[in-house]
Amino acid sequence: MENNLLTDIIQWDVKNWGKAIPFWQPYLKNLENGKAAAFGEREGGLSLWLALNGCYVECSDYNSLDETPLELHVKHSVSKSINYSKQDITSTLFPDNYFDVVMFKSVIGTLNNKERQQKALDEMHRILKPGGYLLFAENLEATRLHQYARNKFTNWGHRWRYLKWNEMNAMLSKFSKNKKKSTGFFATFGRSEGQRKFLSRIDWLINPVIPKSWKYVLISACKK
Repeated sequence: MENNLLTDIIQWDVKNWGKAIPFWQPYLKNLENGKAAAFGEREGGLSLWLALNGCYVECSDYNSLDETPLELHVKHSVSKSINYSKQDITSTLFPDNYFDVVMFKSVIGTLNNKERQQKALDEMHRILKPGGYLLFAENLEATRLHQYARNKFTNWGHRWRYLKWNEMNAMLSKFSKNKKKSTGFFATFGRSEGQRKFLSRIDWLINPVIPKSWKYVLISACKK
């Protein structure tokens, strides 16, 4: 995938979060004209990727969407395949068993507690067709160093509830299968995309040897 396109899809910390794309790609095989939904789409990147893969996409966010995702989708000539709506990920307006694929990226941390996060995952399960997939990437708690830096240097760090690697099998237990990986250690400390790109090279070297729970990005594919 071209770097500019990957940047439009992933938006930030592209080298580490962008590892989700090849992980997810096999689950979009034979999905031409499938129904898909992407939540937390303030920037519109996941909706773009789904539309480029031939899906009809419901692009939504908790707040009303501004022009940013619309402009991105016009730029890539996919806007005719996308509908826009305002949705609460814990209680959507969609019927049961409706979508072939549901996606989100860096969204449920904002829900602030485990109960609401569980409710969101259960809601994604409800609106998926049997055999459909939830594809998501979310922030992990990672190490105490990560936790300290978030609380110290980000405005939202104390408001997020970061997922724990060891709790995910239980939280995804409604799904018949879940495949997951974690990635990234240093890049999140970068203050610019250039710094994150540089640090991601170090992450690439150490990723195979550090514990999964130390990393800060969870990437998952869950089958209903």
